[in-house]
Amino acid sequence: MRDNLEFSKSKSAFVNEVGEQQKPVIGYIEATLPSVSPLTAYRALTDRSDYSFLLESAEKTPSSDPNGAFAPAHTNTDRHARFSFVGYDPAAVISVDPGGVSVQSLQNPPVPLPTVTDSNTDGDVLTRLREAFPQYEQVGFPESERHQLRGGFVGFLAYEAVYDIWLEEVGVHRPPTDTPDAEFLLTTKTLSFDHRDDTVTIMFTPIIDSNQDPEVTYDTLATEAATVADTLANASTSQMGGFDSFEENVGDQSAYEAAVRETKQRVLDGDIYQGVISRVREAIGPIDPIDLYAALRDVNPSPYMYLLQHDNQHIVGASPETLVSVQGNRLVSNPIAGTCSRGSSPVEDRRLAGEMLADSKERSEHTMLVDLARNDVRRVASPGSVRVQEFMNVLKYSHVQHIESTVTATLASDADVFDATRATFPAGTLTGAPKMRAMEIIDELEQNPRGVYGGGVGYFSLSGDADFAIVIRTATVETGRDVPRTRVQAGAGIVADSEPTAEYTETEQKMDGVLAALRTLSETESSEEASQ
Repeated sequence: MRDNLEFSKSKSAFVNEVGEQQKPVIGYIEATLPSVSPLTAYRALTDRSDYSFLLESAEKTPSSDPNGAFAPAHTNTDRHARFSFVGYDPAAVISVDPGGVSVQSLQNPPVPLPTVTDSNTDGDVLTRLREAFPQYEQVGFPESERHQLRGGFVGFLAYEAVYDIWLEEVGVHRPPTDTPDAEFLLTTKTLSFDHRDDTVTIMFTPIIDSNQDPEVTYDTLATEAATVADTLANASTSQMGGFDSFEENVGDQSAYEAAVRETKQRVLDGDIYQGVISRVREAIGPIDPIDLYAALRDVNPSPYMYLLQHDNQHIVGASPETLVSVQGNRLVSNPIAGTCSRGSSPVEDRRLAGEMLADSKERSEHTMLVDLARNDVRRVASPGSVRVQEFMNVLKYSHVQHIESTVTATLASDADVFDATRATFPAGTLTGAPKMRAMEIIDELEQNPRGVYGGGVGYFSLSGDADFAIVIRTATVETGRDVPRTRVQAGAGIVADSEPTAEYTETEQKMDGVLAALRTLSETESSEEASQ
């Protein structure tokens, strides 16, 4: 297979680019692979490591569009959904928790990474991630006019990172939790799927130390490309398995409504303008996270679809909302606030959307959170560059419709993607406003740590770009327990005229995409048992 692969550069060109380095450099080479779907590739490659990722997306369409929740895929070169990415066999895992930074090498010899220390007591989780990021000279990287993940960090920021970044300075301490504040994989072998051109490319971004022979590195990567090509050529599309959930924990509705009433009182007292209170549902039983992802992407296609395996924890999501996106010096935030149900027809979709837009509560809540997003972005923006590019568009998804806006800015010259992420994290749409006080109230009223819910999933690319989704419409699957557990969480924005039962219903609507995927797997299990 190796002789049939098309590489982006010859061995001699690669060696000349790398040169005789005195310190680590990051090289680049790519090869074209057999055409398969991202999900098929992910299934075929996940046995290489206990850590991996799959990132996909679908395009949004307005509520008025009669063709459904999403437009035909990949018809325009400028579409967000043009590329998908699969990462397997990462070089290292970087975890940040209150105890500091842990860097676990997954390669032998270990990949050279910056030495991370905890001597800087002023550094928060994002400062520590920046310190661990391989900011070496890059050689041979192609230019791109689009977001591209060309190696780098892929992973998550848990919601509890807010304690390290914001809350500890006001005396609120992080609750005990098994989830790190952040955990990222260093990917140096990344598959890129161009859905417009129907091509699959493996991108290698090796970190080459001064004691490594570039010729040997090239040969190793060429062999790896051939191995992956053979694996994909022989990969088969697997059928989804089933899910026999033998227990479900729905949570106490009365307890949630009591928390809503308390939050509403805080609004009436002038403590906050809005607070986002969430609740959890759990399904207990063995489940294949890949099957759950396949079902979720079918029932709830979204701008951000992701499947992350971090040892025994899998994050399976289909989020509609951008936390922060940076390409070059352009920064984008995408506040979503305002929810109504889907109708039974395009006409009913438009009617429900119109009623939502006419609702003064929904409009004022959305406007407040757009202002909050503008203020967040302004922290790292060039003066005068913040713009509300789109305001109060209604976009539809599989189970709900949302009011959405887009805030853009030019990233300041003294700021980078880590600064941009800090400025926008957590999203005001997952906390309320004012953000600091709302987070304190969440700490008081929510009974359990949020974990990844309300945090961010995405990447910091070696190219300098970043793209993060807010972790909503997401399940966490814990497979390392005696009894595996799948956890789903959703919240509602509470204001002065909120009605507790209606807010509870809204959380059910928001969870319904993931729950529908679980039901699909349960139905598959039942049909398989009936046929035996």
